[in-house]
Amino acid sequence: MRDIDPKIKTTSLNAGIILGAISFVAFLYFTSQLFNPLVIFIIGLFILTPFRRDSYIVRRIILLFGVFFVLWIFSIIGSSIAPFAISFVIAYLLDPFVGLLEKKKIPRWLSSLVIILLLVGGITVVFVLISPQIFLQLNDISQKIASVVTTFTSYLETNKLTKALENLGIHNQYLKDLIQNEFIPEVKYLISRVLNSLGILISGITSLAKQVINAVLIPIFSFYFLKDFKKFKEFIRGILEKKNQKLLYDLQRINEIFRIYVSWQVFAALLVATLCSSSFAIFKVEFSIILGILCGFLNPIPYLGLISSLVLSALIILIVSPPDMFYQIVVVVATILAVHFINAYIIEPNVLGKKVGLHPLLLFLSLYVFGGLFGLIGLLFAVPTTAALMLFLNDWTEKLGVSSVTGSK
Repeated sequence: MRDIDPKIKTTSLNAGIILGAISFVAFLYFTSQLFNPLVIFIIGLFILTPFRRDSYIVRRIILLFGVFFVLWIFSIIGSSIAPFAISFVIAYLLDPFVGLLEKKKIPRWLSSLVIILLLVGGITVVFVLISPQIFLQLNDISQKIASVVTTFTSYLETNKLTKALENLGIHNQYLKDLIQNEFIPEVKYLISRVLNSLGILISGITSLAKQVINAVLIPIFSFYFLKDFKKFKEFIRGILEKKNQKLLYDLQRINEIFRIYVSWQVFAALLVATLCSSSFAIFKVEFSIILGILCGFLNPIPYLGLISSLVLSALIILIVSPPDMFYQIVVVVATILAVHFINAYIIEPNVLGKKVGLHPLLLFLSLYVFGGLFGLIGLLFAVPTTAALMLFLNDWTEKLGVSSVTGSK
């Protein structure tokens, strides 16, 4: 049998590849899978994998594919894996304590179990003690705000506003019509949005509290993560020591920044919430627990957390309008400023030092960028992420002989 001409064979092969590719694309199109992220990811890996050993760029593209695929998976199933994520963070923060007990010849499983039980017990006791007051104060706030909104809306719908304008010397009919037809509807719309947002916030907090009560799996997952956390670290270290020691060194530096920053922010949030709530309660400020929790929750956001705490706390007191409103606002403002001053200028510099120090301009830029991209989560992690990125910038500038642009906050 005569051999086939190599040119004909190559042409037939190319034609088969083209027809096969067209058929595959048509199949994906008619089955509505052409733009499925999972399908695109698999196709990309299938095409690029054979060339990964031949090209540095191909390896980087595959890495980017993997990173964004993982981010996409987290965005899809984020709520489903929340207990695992929370458990991992708890284990990550508590691992140094277990390591200290392990050095004292206490088995890791026992120290992990004791620490988790102490944590769960402490949270349970605190929650049982303050949760009734939290829900009572949330309900009281919502009722008073609803009452204020109803009163103000009724005032706008009557002729009292027109008479008030006339008493002020405003007789221009055009101005009256402008206020009545343009300003008042906008105010009503704004009030309804604020009220709806408040309702969503309260229902969200209630739902979160219920989830916390029912989250019996988180302590169990945390125990297993914490017990074997050393094995996870040794596994990753063992791979990177053989494959990429530079990456291992960078990860160790980044890990140091994140652990110090996140641990401190968790502690600082609890400290600020406790001090503010205690001060508000001592000076008879209404909704002391809610306002204190609000201050602690916003504390991890640099600069903006302080401003938001002041504005929101004062706004809540203004809306509720207690008899000694001015006195309560003064107490709230003084307490928040004092607690934040002690935290930011006395305690925090001695705890964090210059580990995550950033120039103020870089700090604000990171807050705007990460907050705009990722919302509240972005604000919380803007500072450590930017500090980690600055490590690489500093390495590069040191090679160039240029001084660093970082500085303490």
